[in-house]
Amino acid sequence: MRKAILVLTILFFAFGTINAQFQEGKSHAGPSIGLSFLGSTVSFGANYEYGMKLADLPGLIGVGGIFRYWSYGNEFWSYTYIIVGAQGNYHFKVGNGKIDPYLGLTLAYNAGSSSWAGSGFGSGLSSGFSGGIWFGFQAGARYWFSPNMAVNARFGAGSGSGLDIGVDFKF
Repeated sequence: MRKAILVLTILFFAFGTINAQFQEGKSHAGPSIGLSFLGSTVSFGANYEYGMKLADLPGLIGVGGIFRYWSYGNEFWSYTYIIVGAQGNYHFKVGNGKIDPYLGLTLAYNAGSSSWAGSGFGSGLSSGFSGGIWFGFQAGARYWFSPNMAVNARFGAGSGSGLDIGVDFKF
């Protein structure tokens, strides 16, 4: 029985090493949770990328979308950020493919809002829209711990700014 478990474990890890990587022609998507730089609050999000190969590049390009939501406030103002955007990442080929480092750009729209919550000075200020078009960049890495599942850690500045960690699935 012990030998069967050992053989199955070795096959599982060998299969995972061969197939666990960002791949051309595959979709990669998953949820994330992070810390926003705006208001130092928890953000919730989702990422999507489709892997593509460009002729003269040694790595792969991932093209897709992002979604982020967070809100925070103080005694005077409350802010809500809803980020929907497009991203493009360059994935470097390193080692056996279990580690997938990337750098990328994001163009996003913030559909967020702000509102005045205080009284006294400034009470005449109106609530309103605090959104607009955002441009940003990101750097991150996935660690593929199975053929179709990875942990994704990401640092972003600009649209959807913050530190995120998530789980991505390949399909």
